Amino acid sequence: MEYPVAYWRTSSGFEVDFVLGDHQVAIKVKSTDNVNPRHLKGLRAFAEEYTVEKQIVVSNDPYPQLVDNILVLLYKVFLERLWAGEII
Repeated sequence: MEYPVAYWRTSSGFEVDFVLGDHQVAIKVKSTDNVNPRHLKGLRAFAEEYTVEKQIVVSNDPYPQLVDNILVLLYKVFLERLWAGEII
């Protein structure tokens, strides 16, 4: 299946790198190996405007974790799940 892919940004600078489908999945990509709440501002702002099924931060964090109901995944794990059809 094909899904639309978009980028989202507010006038105040909050952004989401990838929006999949009809706002179904919001993805933020960070190069850090220590995702913290300040990295989640764009995803939170997006979720205030849209109903989103999944929010994901793709990073270098070595272990999957849930931060404020936002899934943080190592980029390799994210790609494995994406290719397996588990993301959308």
